[in-house]
Amino acid sequence: MPLYVTAAHSSRVKKPAKRPASSLSSSSPFANLPRTKPSHRKARPDTGAIDDDLDVGEDDEGDRLIPSGTVLSTVSIERAKDVLTAVQYARASMFAALPERAGMNSVRIAAVLNFQRNMPAIASLAHVHALIAASSKTEREIAALQTAGKLRKIKVTGRGNDISGLSEVLITMDDLQALLERSDVAPDVRADFCHVLRRYPRAASISSQELPASHVTTLTRNGFLVSSSLTGSRNLSLAGSSLVSMPKISRAASGSSGAVGGDAAFENLGGVGAARRSNSSLHLTRDSQEGGLALSVPNIGPFLRLLHSGRVRLLQLLGKSKYKEAPLYLLREWWDGAVDSEDRVSIAKQIRGEFSNVMPAKTKKWKDLYGLNFDWILEECLGAGLIELFETRSVGLGVRAVT
Repeated sequence: MPLYVTAAHSSRVKKPAKRPASSLSSSSPFANLPRTKPSHRKARPDTGAIDDDLDVGEDDEGDRLIPSGTVLSTVSIERAKDVLTAVQYARASMFAALPERAGMNSVRIAAVLNFQRNMPAIASLAHVHALIAASSKTEREIAALQTAGKLRKIKVTGRGNDISGLSEVLITMDDLQALLERSDVAPDVRADFCHVLRRYPRAASISSQELPASHVTTLTRNGFLVSSSLTGSRNLSLAGSSLVSMPKISRAASGSSGAVGGDAAFENLGGVGAARRSNSSLHLTRDSQEGGLALSVPNIGPFLRLLHSGRVRLLQLLGKSKYKEAPLYLLREWWDGAVDSEDRVSIAKQIRGEFSNVMPAKTKKWKDLYGLNFDWILEECLGAGLIELFETRSVGLGVRAVT
C-alpha cells in the first residue's frame, strides 16, 4: 500500500476557488452605486420638508451670539476713577510687554522700544469716555480741570471728526511741561510759552502776536505749535447757544453767566464742544482765524496714525464673522495672532513640546502695530462708538461692530 494513501490526504483543507469579478459585484446590492466622498457642508433641506424651519434657523443663527440683554457702554477699571487717572491709565496701558521669544533681531527690538517710548503722554477724548461713565459729568470735570490749569485739550485740525474722537486729545499740564523740559526749547521760551498757556487755560490755539517770532519758530520746530488757519472756525458764541442762552442766564440767582458756571457754563448745562466765553477769548479767536497757532505735542502724528490703524484692524477682525460679532476671548486670540503666551494653556503646551510655531514678530500686532495692547484698542473703539460690548448666555462677553 503506498505511503501517501492516508486519512490525512482526505482531510486536507482546500481553499475555495476565486469568484469572478461579476459575482463579487452582484453579491451586494450597493456595489454598483457610484461612490461619493463625504462632504462637511450641510445640505439644506427641501422647501417642502417638515422640519424646514428648524434646519434653516440653525444655519442662519450658527455664527450669531445669543445676547442676554445687557449692553456695556463703559469698561470699569479700578485705576481709572476720574479724568486725570483715566488719562494716565490710557497712556500706561497702551502697549503690551515685549515677550521673551519675540523672534526679532536687536535692530527691530530697538525700533519697537524707541517707538513706544516716543509716544506722547496723551489720550483721546473717546478713550476717557470709555473708562468713565456719565459723559456729561466727564465733560464738566474736563472743563473744570482746564480752568484750573491741570489739563489741556488739543484739537487736531483736519483729522477725524467729533464722533470718532480722533480730533481731540487730552494731556495733563505736568506731562506737557515734562515734554518741554526734555525738548531742545530754551528755558526762556518755555517760560513765555507756559505763561501764555496759563493766561488762556481753555484755548486750543493762541495768536501769533502772543509770542515773539523767534519763540514761535522754536516751538513750531519742536512740535508744540502748528500753524492752522482753521482753528476757531467751529467755535460758537456762548450767548448763541440754546443751552446757555440769555433767558437761562437771567433766571440764575445773580443774573450773570458766572451763576451758571462762568467759563464752564456750556459744559455744566450739558453742552459738548468749544465756545468763546470772554473778551480775551474773543480777541484770541479772532487773531487765530487770521493766522493762529494751534497747540500740539511732539510725535502726535505717529500716535494718531497708530490709533487709526488699530481701529481699522479691530473692525477687520470683526468683519470675519457673518454678523460682525465675536466672543471677547476669541477676538483677543485673533488680535494676538495665536502665539505662545504665558497663560496656563500655552505653558502646558510648551511642557508637552507643542508649539504654535508662530513668533510674535510675524503677527500684525508686532509687525505693524508695535505691540499695541488689545484691551487698549478695545476701550478706544468702545468710547468712539465703533463697537459695543454685550453679555451672552454661553460664551461670556461678546463684541459687535456698530454699523
